[in-house]
Order: sequence, then structure tokens, then C-alpha cells
Amino acid sequence: MNVIVIGGGVIGTVLTHLFSVRGINVTLINSGLQRPRFPLIHSKLLRFPEDITLARISEDVYNGLSRELGVNVLRPMRSITIIPETCYSDVSRIMGMWRDSGAELHVVDDIGEYGLRRVSDQEIYILSINGDNLVNYPLLINKIHKINDINYVRGTATVKLSSDGVKVLVNGEELRGDYIILAAGAWNSIVIKGAGLRAPLLPYKCQAAAFMARKAGGIVYDYVLNIYMRPLGSIIDNALSGLGLSIIVGGDGNSKITEPGKDAGVDREFLNELKGKVRARVGKALLIGSGFGYCEVTPDMRPVIGTIGPSNLLLIGGFNGYGAEVGPALALAVVNYVLSGSWPDYARPYLIDRFGSNWPNTWDVSVEAHELCV
Repeated sequence: MNVIVIGGGVIGTVLTHLFSVRGINVTLINSGLQRPRFPLIHSKLLRFPEDITLARISEDVYNGLSRELGVNVLRPMRSITIIPETCYSDVSRIMGMWRDSGAELHVVDDIGEYGLRRVSDQEIYILSINGDNLVNYPLLINKIHKINDINYVRGTATVKLSSDGVKVLVNGEELRGDYIILAAGAWNSIVIKGAGLRAPLLPYKCQAAAFMARKAGGIVYDYVLNIYMRPLGSIIDNALSGLGLSIIVGGDGNSKITEPGKDAGVDREFLNELKGKVRARVGKALLIGSGFGYCEVTPDMRPVIGTIGPSNLLLIGGFNGYGAEVGPALALAVVNYVLSGSWPDYARPYLIDRFGSNWPNTWDVSVEAHELCV
């Protein structure tokens, strides 16, 4: 069997390895337009039980990758979730699911020891242990791209449908496979449109900024200020730690619908707003850099998998910025489908069929996967 994976980022990389270790001949096409430069967050502290199930399965996939590649893919991190007091009754029910997923939770009174400041008298702080990890995707991608039996192609792919099947065109060559899998993130919609098909996906620009501040205590999900903060996760952290400093990466989850390449650069309004919020929570913080990328989202803000067009053309996408949390589980589901012809039960809530044949051309993208008080 021959499988072609279009997209060499988070999901495409995991897919490629899962096929490879099962003896499937796999070709990975990577445009190189976007790839993670630093570790990403894997969290089980999500809102919905189906998503938490995916996060748990994804954790198992990461552990398998660690064993098979001989590297430590996961780096456990403690986290602080900050919520308004008015949200606690709702969040307490979700906390039961977090505990069931293996997270150890404690409500704490003082966050000063974690390098954080109280900004309101109506805040509650939830400390989590074993609920979050940093995933070393730069290392993972490098390892998988060096596996000898993977056909690695650097280039931008297009998909063409004809009477004799699905063709993938890249670098002037025509490739064919028993299955073609679109895992190109925000570029999925461009490839799909180029093939004359439609999918319930909107690409958007996602942004983040880096700050140097005093040493922080892990990942922060702040639902009072509506931001997240996390360590950079590089060797620079170790050097700064001895000085009592750290580099914090933060974002606010706000989205701007746009095709990749149409709206480049980091918005000044985003930087000004985020800078004020980060400083309110950690004190002195020096803005040292910023960056942007492109993500994609579905009408119900949840991932999508399934057949699109011909029966051997599959889509996996719409991760809304949390592909590192749940993506490996759905990648495993795609592999199972290709090998067995059926979807595992845990993947069925995410099948593209749930949208029917009609969906709007645009929709509100303000709800985040991690958001608790909605």
C-alpha cells in the first residue's frame, strides 16, 4: 500500500511515522511554509469529554513515539488555571474529568511562588500536576524526516481529480497513492479549493509574543485576563534559569480570518494589549520578540476528519490551535481507517459528515478549545 501525506507539520509528521512503523510505504510532502520552531503544549485540561479522551490517547501516542525514536518527546509541566470565582461551580464539574485523565489538582491561595500576581479579588487558582506537557516537535520532525524508508519530498502540492482517480502534483511530477491525506493545516482549504472541492474550514492568523521576565512556574491558562502563557521550552530556558529569569510566550487566542500569506506580520494592537496583560500578571516583562502563523477552524470549533470527494482522499484538520493536544489521536484514527476501513468510536464525533452538505461561508471564531467560562 502507498500513502501520500500532504503537510509536514504537527499532524503530517505524526501520521507519517504511524504509517511507517506499520510497514506502509509513505510519501511525506512538506512545503516548509510553516513548522514549529519551539515545543508546543499538550494539555488534558480541555472542556469536553470527547476532547479529553483524544488528549489522553494523544499522550499515549507521544509515549510510543518516544520509545520508537529513542527521544523524550514529552516534558511534563505544571500549570496554573486562573478563573473568576463566578466560574468555579461550572469548572469544578470539569475538574472531575481532568482528574480522571490523570491530572492532580489543587486549589491554591497564593500564586506568588509561581511568579504570578493577583489582579482581582475574585480569582481562583487551580494548580495542575500531570495535566500538561511540552511536546518537542522540532526534535520530533527532525527525527522522523531522517527515517530512511520514508519518501520525503520538499515542495508545494496540488491535488487534481480526474476520471482515472486522484493525482498529486509537486515539483512538476505526478504522484499517485492508494490514499492521499490532506494534513496541511491552514493550507488545507487552498488545496481543497484548487481541487474543486469544499470543506468546512476557515484559515486564520494566529499570533504570539515572547517576553523576558522573572522565573515563572509553568504554563498559565488565564481566564480572567483571557491570555495564556508558557515557557519557551528551549535550551535558553536553562541558561536564564540560573539568573532567576525566563522567557515567556503568550497569546490571547484572538483570530483574524485570512488565507495564508494574505495578512502578514504581527498586529500592533495585539502586541499592545498582550503586553499590558502579561505585565499585569507577572510584573516587569520585556517584550523581546513576536511571531505569527496560520491556523484553521471549523464551524463548531472542533477538529474534522473523514473522506472528502473521492473515497481515497482524506482530510484531517480544523484543530483551532490545539493540534498538539488532540491531533495524534485523530492521526491514529486515520491510520486505523486506512488499514481497516472503519473509524474507531472515539473519532466518530469528529467526522466531516456531522456538517452535512451545507455550512456557512464564514462564522464566529471567538470560542477557544480551552475556554471554560462560556
